[in-house]
Amino acid sequence: MAFFTYVYIVAAFLVADSMQTNFQTCSGQPAPTNVVISGCDSLPCPLKRGTNVDGAISFRVLENTKTLKPVVDVQLGEIHMKYPLPQQNACKDLTNAQCPLDKGETVTYHLNMPVEKAYPKVSMIIQLALVDELNKTQMCVKIPAKVVD
Repeated sequence: MAFFTYVYIVAAFLVADSMQTNFQTCSGQPAPTNVVISGCDSLPCPLKRGTNVDGAISFRVLENTKTLKPVVDVQLGEIHMKYPLPQQNACKDLTNAQCPLDKGETVTYHLNMPVEKAYPKVSMIIQLALVDELNKTQMCVKIPAKVVD
């Protein structure tokens, strides 16, 4: 019986890992524990014009926090642009927790990012950070992406 339990646990981890999107860490910033972007099986992630990018980003809370705000930086070559997400209260986009958050808690943020039809077909790196009320980064991830039709 113990053998079958072991096999089941290992299989579950392998399946979960195969669904995970590769991501890049932000230099000197806390990394997520898991990143899954819908429709992204390899990098760069295709971002279809006229749709929304959906993702689940799990991370461990570093410090007690009352609030979370997304900060998105889009890098096009050497150019960096801020990209305001429609929902600026990231606490409302947590799928398994509510603010305030406790240090050590593992939470999942639901990313919902519009990709307008007017966007040019370009490659980019999307850096998403979640910052607390003291502007401390609780999580940061870089996702190479490309806008496609």
